[in-house]
Amino acid sequence: MNKKYLLDAHNLQTVKKRIEAAENLLVFLDYDGTLAPFNPEPLSAYALPQIEKSLNIIKRKNKYYLSLVSGRKLSELKSMLHLEDASYAGSHGLEIELSFEVEVVYPYQTKNIDILSQKNYDQVKRDYQKSDDVKVEDKGFGLALHFNSLEKQKEHEKKLDSLFAGSAYQLLSGREVIEIRPKGWDKGKGVDYMTQRIKENFELDSALRIYIGDDRTDEDAFEVLDDGITVYVKNDSNLNTKAEYYLENPEDTAKLLNNLAGEL
Repeated sequence: MNKKYLLDAHNLQTVKKRIEAAENLLVFLDYDGTLAPFNPEPLSAYALPQIEKSLNIIKRKNKYYLSLVSGRKLSELKSMLHLEDASYAGSHGLEIELSFEVEVVYPYQTKNIDILSQKNYDQVKRDYQKSDDVKVEDKGFGLALHFNSLEKQKEHEKKLDSLFAGSAYQLLSGREVIEIRPKGWDKGKGVDYMTQRIKENFELDSALRIYIGDDRTDEDAFEVLDDGITVYVKNDSNLNTKAEYYLENPEDTAKLLNNLAGEL
């Protein structure tokens, strides 16, 4: 991966100059693997305390608009890290709670799913719920199949790819997880939707967007931020990412956010 390490002094200074020059900043953060270290039990994967402290400082700064974007369902994401006056996107942006709206927004509603696609989806859900090797997370919009190893994940990936090829559903593979969700929406579209709504509501003429994420699902967001600051958190992988910069792990994310909270 031939990318720039963001915490190198030169790269950090370059980014900070762009942030200082920006009239407004829209900060989008993935959760798992970015703010929180991986945990075999998803409900025990809490954000690092120093990250939560820094985010509470950053979100109070006048030109910052903070959003969390996750594959977790919205209610679960908010229970893991609740920040006042921040916006949230759960289920890869299929359900969005904007800081200035009372109701949850569903920017994409699945319509006209064909009978065969629905039948296959329902069958997979039933089959995997009976399995002792796979934990099934029903997100309402789709399923997340959590495996206990990458080898086990790869065993099932090919079969599922074949089953849902050409259907109304798509598969997304992460670290020891396969998500089955409706086609037509992703984190990139969710971030663009949130950007538009935030700029309209707060009457922002311009804004620099920052996105920090660690997984394949974050690549869609990196792609739409061609004029923003994109940061990939490596953890133990070496993804051929579209992001311009990288960090090693959530501990590095904590260092970056602490730096920004203290300097800007």
